[in-house]
Amino acid sequence: MAEARTGTRRQRVEQKEQAIIAAARAVFQEHGFDGAKIAEIAKLAGVAEGTVYLYFENKNALLLAVAAEFYDRLTRDAAEGIKDLPDTAAKLTFLARHHMERVAAEWPMLGMAMTPAKVSDEYRQSEEYQLNRTYVEVFDQVIRDGVNRSEIRADLPLSVVRDLFYGGLEYGARTMRMRPSKTDIDETIANFMLILTAGMFVPPVQAEAGGGADKMQAVLSRLEKVAGRLETAAD
Repeated sequence: MAEARTGTRRQRVEQKEQAIIAAARAVFQEHGFDGAKIAEIAKLAGVAEGTVYLYFENKNALLLAVAAEFYDRLTRDAAEGIKDLPDTAAKLTFLARHHMERVAAEWPMLGMAMTPAKVSDEYRQSEEYQLNRTYVEVFDQVIRDGVNRSEIRADLPLSVVRDLFYGGLEYGARTMRMRPSKTDIDETIANFMLILTAGMFVPPVQAEAGGGADKMQAVLSRLEKVAGRLETAAD
């Protein structure tokens, strides 16, 4: 009986915390960090203002909690989404769409949460940095697996490939927010993948020497089909 009561109390605490985080996300997105008021967050969450401070020390702690919840969902959905995909090209295409769509949707909040200078030693020790590292590890593992299967060149530094991938996508997400009516996400992702993979994937002859000829041919076939669809759409 005592265990049941403890479990129920814990559930109520967790539900209240999630309600506060959800309210904070909405208020931050509407008013920005400086304009957000704890009183408004509390009202939206259905709790007293003092209750918010029982869970979170200040607005910075609330913002970090919102960012942590976002990155947790982003990471879980990325890992789940690629789990059953057949090859590196398919996995990278999924990750590209996943990242661009989610970043475009959450752009204001991410801009607030990731303001600290990313080149500083302090940032590398921060929780924000660790959240980001956990997320991009999904991408890193796809690249490592592609190298092991002789689909991706082994001489490319992983950090450079990662920066090109996410840097390009985040600029694309910014463009999509600025010109939503003129941005076709399918076409954008297809073009992005064609350009990215042109210098990243192992040429067929080298892939055959590495034992990955069949896999490489499948990758090239997928990319050729994407290019064909784009040409048809342009006609």
